[in-house]
Amino acid sequence: MNDLEDVEGLLDRLRHWLDAARIEAGSLDQLGTAAGPDPDQPRPELGLIDLVEEFTALRHELKLQTKSGRALLEQVESTTAALRQAIEQFRSVEPKEAQAAWAAGKVLAEALADLDEALDRGRRTIEKARTRLAEESVAALEAAIEELYRRHSWLGRRLIGGYHQEVLDVVRDAGQARRELFDSLLEGYGLIQNRLARVLRSEQIERIPAEGHPVDPERMTVLEVIDDPSRPPGTVARELRRGFTWKGRLLRYAEVQAVSAVREAPPTAVPGAEVVPEDDGQVQAIGHGTTAVADTDAENGIDLGIETDRTTGANQADLV
Repeated sequence: MNDLEDVEGLLDRLRHWLDAARIEAGSLDQLGTAAGPDPDQPRPELGLIDLVEEFTALRHELKLQTKSGRALLEQVESTTAALRQAIEQFRSVEPKEAQAAWAAGKVLAEALADLDEALDRGRRTIEKARTRLAEESVAALEAAIEELYRRHSWLGRRLIGGYHQEVLDVVRDAGQARRELFDSLLEGYGLIQNRLARVLRSEQIERIPAEGHPVDPERMTVLEVIDDPSRPPGTVARELRRGFTWKGRLLRYAEVQAVSAVREAPPTAVPGAEVVPEDDGQVQAIGHGTTAVADTDAENGIDLGIETDRTTGANQADLV
């Protein structure tokens, strides 16, 4: 009896839910235009057949949704595989594109590096010309004028003293004008170099630090090896040609002069050993070193027989 009442209660709750769902669906379909059922009217009886029909429709709807979901999942999987293949193709093309871009831009990067090095050489040349033309030549001319002035007699210096001072003033003014000209030229040259430096930074072109740094065989070429005790072994003593990197990759090797990494140890004296003076083949000591005979010309068949007495400083010559 209780089981039958539970079933009836369950069916009654299901009936109310279906009525509410039907009313809500009707209101959504008619957009609120149709009037809902009258609550005073008797409700249609919901039997077991109606329940089975509702569950059957729900089952078919669930099957359709499952089937469409599977089709959508398969489509997503096929699209994902195609996307992965496309990504792999793009990744395989990327190194080739990067290498092509590197090869295409390498010419411009090398031209900028050569221009930077050429501007530095030009600046050094202008500075040397400034030293020679505006300083050394003017100083030499002043010294020559002063020397000519001192060669005159006292009376002559009194007569041309004013003219001499005017000439010196003219020479100094000309030297100052030359120095100002070279200073203006160097200032404009510096502006050009600063602009080029900004371009190099924007293009990620960097100089390879060389002088005073350890030798890097991957980025440097050693053209000369020297012995310099004042510098650490294996370091760069002088930069012969500047090296550059572009975007972290080597653009041009730096050519350097390096300090030898292997140094010869000085000979150590053996205790008790007699030190024999080295004979240079030209002067031979006789007795206590008071006389010496020069025999350098004897090898050529000429014997001058010059004998030197070191104690008195007199020379005696016997022609043979």
